[in-house]
Amino acid sequence: RVHHRALTAVGTAALPGSMAEKDASGRLQLISWNVAGWASTHTLIRRHYSDLAAYLERLGKPAFFCLQETKVQAKDLRCQAAAKQLGAVVKGYRSFWAFQEDKDPKLSSFQGVATWVRDDVPVLGATQRVLGVPAFDQQGRALLTDHGPCVVVNVYVPCIAGAGDAMAVRAVDAKLQFLRSLSSTLESAFSKGKRVILCGDLNLTHRPLDQKAARRLMWVNSESHIEMGTGFPALGPFPTWKEQWQPVKEVHAACGVPVDTLASAAECTHIREGGCVPWLRGLVEPQSQASWSDVFAEVHPEAQDRFTSWGVQFHNLRYCNSGSRLDYVIVDRTTFEDCVVKSPTSTLPGGSENIDAASACAAANAATHFGGWHAAAVSGVAQGDGLSLQTDDMRLNDTQFPREPITGLIYTPPSYSDHIALSVLFGEKLLRPAAGGIAGADMIAGGCLAEPSHTKQSQPWLAQPSIASFFAVTTTPRKQPKAEAATAAVSPSTPAGPPAPKEKFAATTSVDPTAARQRGAAPARGTSSQGHPSKRQKR
Repeated sequence: RVHHRALTAVGTAALPGSMAEKDASGRLQLISWNVAGWASTHTLIRRHYSDLAAYLERLGKPAFFCLQETKVQAKDLRCQAAAKQLGAVVKGYRSFWAFQEDKDPKLSSFQGVATWVRDDVPVLGATQRVLGVPAFDQQGRALLTDHGPCVVVNVYVPCIAGAGDAMAVRAVDAKLQFLRSLSSTLESAFSKGKRVILCGDLNLTHRPLDQKAARRLMWVNSESHIEMGTGFPALGPFPTWKEQWQPVKEVHAACGVPVDTLASAAECTHIREGGCVPWLRGLVEPQSQASWSDVFAEVHPEAQDRFTSWGVQFHNLRYCNSGSRLDYVIVDRTTFEDCVVKSPTSTLPGGSENIDAASACAAANAATHFGGWHAAAVSGVAQGDGLSLQTDDMRLNDTQFPREPITGLIYTPPSYSDHIALSVLFGEKLLRPAAGGIAGADMIAGGCLAEPSHTKQSQPWLAQPSIASFFAVTTTPRKQPKAEAATAAVSPSTPAGPPAPKEKFAATTSVDPTAARQRGAAPARGTSSQGHPSKRQKR
């Protein structure tokens, strides 16, 4: 049960019906983005656009700005100054965070998600105790924000390295348990009358279309053959591949069948992860009929090669558009039908009068801004420079901003992250209860899915110092004159006077990587210039 003072603490400015900052159409934009380390991304945003508020304004002033893989710890936001330095406190928004709580320093700086909510959108509470499994909730991979009629569940699902190997079996089982717990959370919120939005990096694909054709997989059966389906003869034999998944590009090299022909009978790359792909398919398929909707897939079903991740930057796969669609916004069917704005596929970046926006050519244009973004040098004098030569090219950086917000993709600069952002537009009904949902006073009195204490944990900079910490402050005693000391000895009951004032927390500042390089400082191996894990490290 949420009390009125809890609402005030979170900063709720208005309940549905009195929202001042919606655009004329009443639409609400949600942006979801895996930033692969928020500290370095935020440093670039500040360098290029002065601050996060200005950047969000250029993106369309979204109602919800959801980040994954922040790699931010609670101690990084321990005071107001530190929170401002990392953009957690920004004009026009409130932010809520989930943190990796493991005390092991090797793990404590990984994972993490955060959600910014525009000031005119109500927030009843926030919690990272989303999945009901302590081992998962403590990893900071999920954050639920309750907005009355709707909830936003922001997630970063585990990434499995070397799926299919014996050592990965336990990790795959844990990932499936994570996903099943997530399903239970979604269904529970929906059963309470909430509209439900799931967004984030699921580290999964469920359609062959969700990755480049050459990266899809083909199964070699017990007879060492690959079945191509009706109308095609079986391929093989491939005795060394017996009962294994093989990439299309390897099969093409072995038999010469065109990649596109092979890809039509191939599976998505995550099919090796046990029951994980069947879980996602069970959630959102069959398309337009399932209880939950994969928004991008349903709004742009014909779009080819529209990926959200290309792996770590130094692999240079974005520049040949060889990636995967790992990032999603998934909503309940009622919300999809009632609220999601179905932008025409022609509004996706990369198309032109002569190039269909649904084509693979348009997708490649968007990934590189028509060849403007170029690959990092892998040899010669420029080897190792990475993206530094283009990082501050504002002509290219400014191409990330759409003419107007759409339901689609935002092609953020390669230097910001190895993922790009998703955008979904919702109609104003999003903040109105669905049929049978919780409304009015009931929304405040008993409809919140987050405990007030959990909301406080999601905003560490607002925590007040405890009484114990107040008295724990040590000061050097003032040397007493002899006469005063004698008086004190005679009158031990004399009041000692007020305690020394408590020292303010020292403001923490993050280090500009450019300045660090100019001073000759070198970050520790495996970390960014700010001491956070590098963008290459994923867990």
